[in-house]
Amino acid sequence: MKRSRYLLVGILFTLSQTSYGSNPDEWRGPKGRILLDNWSVNLSFGLTSYFGDLSQYDLSLKNKLLFESKPAFGIKLTKYIKNIFGISGQLFYGGFKSDYRPDHSFETRLLEYNLQASLDVISLIFPRTTLNYGLEVYVGTGQFMFQTSKIVNSDSQKTPGTISTGVPEFVYFFGSGLYYKLTDRIRITADLSIRQAQNDNIDKYLAHGDFDYYSYLSIGVTYSISRVLSLINDEPNSKLNKESPVWR
Repeated sequence: MKRSRYLLVGILFTLSQTSYGSNPDEWRGPKGRILLDNWSVNLSFGLTSYFGDLSQYDLSLKNKLLFESKPAFGIKLTKYIKNIFGISGQLFYGGFKSDYRPDHSFETRLLEYNLQASLDVISLIFPRTTLNYGLEVYVGTGQFMFQTSKIVNSDSQKTPGTISTGVPEFVYFFGSGLYYKLTDRIRITADLSIRQAQNDNIDKYLAHGDFDYYSYLSIGVTYSISRVLSLINDEPNSKLNKESPVWR
């Protein structure tokens, strides 16, 4: 597991260094504008789904969403670099469930916070072309806290038992997302990520290694907040920032 952690840290560092070294001229402008330019916030809503020792519907999308998923929502703050690279912090709340019989039905709720690095594939391939749509891929790592309620069937009665995480657990993930630009400052997004939880107890069933998996499927809205940041900071070049779209 340590090798996986080192790999993700290396990817995050490489992306940040590549974005700086690929065009030093991007960093010669006013410091205030560099810091405040190209920020956005994303609100997403969707479903988190369970993949683990007790999952039964991995090959059936309909049943997976109906019987092993629960609603989720999140918020993500992103700093874009050259409109190709992005560094984000995300917080989201979700959960999942399983109706595994006869005595391993459970429900889980979790809260996750993470750091991720993204790459806009379309902008990378066509840097001089302005398109209203795009594709992003990303990797990340974070921590999560969870609470799992196990339902034991006995004499037609359901007796719940609950387990909660004592400390935050690590999670690693990768994913991709599509977006469509409605305006210079608003995007509609669709996103799917697969997450590896470094804990085998989120389904209250220990087997086959110290980890389980869950996914986050969502749609959302991304809005540029660069103009708001410029006004708050009262930068001399805030007028220029107001007139310039965040995604150029």
